[in-house]
Amino acid sequence: MKTATIIDLVVPTNITTTSINHIIKQHHISQRMRRKLKNDGIITINGNIASWDTLVHSNDHLVISIAPEQEFELTPMSLDIVYEDEYILAINKAPGILMHPTSTVRTGTLANGVLHYYKETNQAHDFHPLHRLDKDTSGIVIIAKTAVVQHAFEKQHIRFHKIYNAIIEGHVPSTQLTINWPIARKEGSIIERCCSKSGKTAHTDITVLEYIRLSQPKAPLDYADKNITTQLVEKKKCLEQDTSKLTHIQCRLHTGRTHQIRVHLSHLGYPLAGDDIYGGSLNYIQRQALHAGLLAFIHPITQEYIELRAPLPQDMLQLIRKQKHPSTVDNKSTTVTKSNS
Repeated sequence: MKTATIIDLVVPTNITTTSINHIIKQHHISQRMRRKLKNDGIITINGNIASWDTLVHSNDHLVISIAPEQEFELTPMSLDIVYEDEYILAINKAPGILMHPTSTVRTGTLANGVLHYYKETNQAHDFHPLHRLDKDTSGIVIIAKTAVVQHAFEKQHIRFHKIYNAIIEGHVPSTQLTINWPIARKEGSIIERCCSKSGKTAHTDITVLEYIRLSQPKAPLDYADKNITTQLVEKKKCLEQDTSKLTHIQCRLHTGRTHQIRVHLSHLGYPLAGDDIYGGSLNYIQRQALHAGLLAFIHPITQEYIELRAPLPQDMLQLIRKQKHPSTVDNKSTTVTKSNS
């Protein structure tokens, strides 16, 4: 039977004799999880099978495992690992990959790939994402290796400092924006969100990095066509409207609502390039141009400050590099707010 390690620790030298329950209470284990470990856990002390009532002593090696709540099929996957220790795994997720299986997609998700990686590296862990990214959003995601570590993040109220890169349609007139618009589920949809007075508080800060002008491809003249004059007139019209304006921005999230960046920018009139759900065009890129490029936090176990970065993916880089006419950025600042009342 497949099991996932929940507890793997050495009893501190300052403890002579104590109960298993007392030891694991010191490691931020919830009452619900302690009850589950007591009823369903496989316990070993120094490699020997033990029970919940067995006493532990100084320097004993205590391991408790349980069967995972969900078993996913293992899928070989090339994972871009940004950071790893014995408690967490940080991955730069590629676009087009779901976080975990759904009722219709059972393989090829990040969960399938991570569990395969654990097996290949002889790690008896389960999949416990600490936050999520949409399927077509790329960037850093943090996965706790055990439910205990996941609970430690929750118990200590660990806050993530998140910075996203995005490419939006249009030229934002100000270089700094603060958006405070509540977000709610869109009526009649289980997927889409919208800005609504009845929604939950949502706060996004926007910084313009650069303006982009893309020259549009123009059809060549057909000199075999007798109506060449008409072609020249149409050509002139195209030349007058031969550029598309995009803006490369950085977004800092202060809240974590579903589709928050996508909804805020669409409501402001600047949808993400490629985000056809919220008004963006697929002419530029085949998915929403959104990338979680920086994530920082205090590690709940080691208490270290961790700052992780992931470079822009190729599809977004290519869109930026198509820039034909570099533009300067004005030093303007704007605050956009909307109350809940």
